[in-house]
Amino acid sequence: MTDLHRPPNESELGTTAQDGRALPPGLDGDEAPLGHDPYDYGTLQDVGLWTRLLWYACGADPQLLARCPHSDRVKFQGLGGVVLATALLAFVSGSYAFYVVFGPKGGTALVSHPIDPQALGFAMGFGLLWALIIFNIDRFIVASTGKGDGSEKIAFSELVSALPRVLMATLIGVALSAPLEIRILETEIDTELASRQKAERQRLDKSTDARIERDAKELAAKTDQARGRLDGRAAEYEKRRQEILAQRHLLELEAEGASGSGKPGRGPAWRDKKENLDRLEQELEAWKKQVGEQDAPVRDDIDRWRKQLDGIAAEVKTEKAENALAAAKMDGLMMRIHISHEIGGAVPWVILLLLLSIEVGPIFFKLMLIEGAYDALVENQKRLAAARYGVEPKRVELIGDQKVWIEPIYHAAETVAEAKRQRREHEVALIRAIHAAWRQRVEAEIAAHPERFVADPGAFPPATAAPTQAASADTASGKGSGAEVTQPKTEGDA
Repeated sequence: MTDLHRPPNESELGTTAQDGRALPPGLDGDEAPLGHDPYDYGTLQDVGLWTRLLWYACGADPQLLARCPHSDRVKFQGLGGVVLATALLAFVSGSYAFYVVFGPKGGTALVSHPIDPQALGFAMGFGLLWALIIFNIDRFIVASTGKGDGSEKIAFSELVSALPRVLMATLIGVALSAPLEIRILETEIDTELASRQKAERQRLDKSTDARIERDAKELAAKTDQARGRLDGRAAEYEKRRQEILAQRHLLELEAEGASGSGKPGRGPAWRDKKENLDRLEQELEAWKKQVGEQDAPVRDDIDRWRKQLDGIAAEVKTEKAENALAAAKMDGLMMRIHISHEIGGAVPWVILLLLLSIEVGPIFFKLMLIEGAYDALVENQKRLAAARYGVEPKRVELIGDQKVWIEPIYHAAETVAEAKRQRREHEVALIRAIHAAWRQRVEAEIAAHPERFVADPGAFPPATAAPTQAASADTASGKGSGAEVTQPKTEGDA
């Protein structure tokens, strides 16, 4: 039997024509019939690396395809090309999406930024990883999709069985289409996004101005109110001080004789008035000290509020810079996708349908493939692999007028199980024979010397009955008789 995993030799291929190409067995160059195709199928050496890569991408067996006609080779090359194209689109889509996420942001979307090498490296690395994931999934989807019933029609049962793969491919197509559509509509998206960023910044600045103005008014009102209380107490102190000074002036005039009775001198009445003025002056100073202690926290509050008012300008500048940064941060992947669906019209849907057709197409194409030489070789290879290990696969047999499914038969496993079962039966039979032979020997020993096994009831007291039984047991087992009974070893004991 020819090994399908090696190129056939000359004896298997037959003779060769004048151009060096192999002919079927029994034909030589002169006897080749008219119209015979001398193309040599069956070698993998003439298949290029690119073709092998395409076959690998679709999960086909290159050694079997090398033995197939050109039509089968082209089919699987096309399927592999679609899988590779999807992986390439996944790399571009994923790299652009990750660069939008990790790329530099500042100003509006219309402001151009130099390419960030670090962000570009991250984006391409993640894009390559994303492409490998999509390639592996697509390869599995295409390779695991059956060939259907071998005709170009897709039956309902085939469509139902392929539905999970179609859903998975649809999700992949949606994930791939979003970054591509925002890249295609980048100019329109940048214009709309810049307008929204400007409007958002104006809204944030307006909110900041309103809040800062409200806070400034509150601080100014509290400062004025506190300053009014301090000014009122200072005015009261000054008023009382002036009254005391006026009374002292009158008292001095009275001592000089310029007022009152007109007689100069400092009599008892003058001294009483002076003591009263001194007391009032002391009380005023004590009140001033008390009020000063009470006004100290108020002055601290006024100084703090004044500093807050002075720092409002810097706070406005800082918060407006934060507003500009917040508006610039709107340039994200989700916002761009949202804008593309709003302003793109039918373009995003066309891109999505295109990606879906690329992603889902190989599934339907494979279901519509007509059964060819490759399918026969694959089935033959499966049966050969099963036959090498003694497996008879599940099959349909016609019994009467009915088709009956015959369950798979595992001949190798059943052979091993049967061998184990027979060995166990032989071992059990040998053990039983050994036990029977041993019993015969012991019975013969008992018949020849019964006194060794049965003691006289009156010969020994009851207390020594147990040792006598033990000695009898030793005798029964072969000890003490001079002939030791041994069991032959079985193969299992060895």
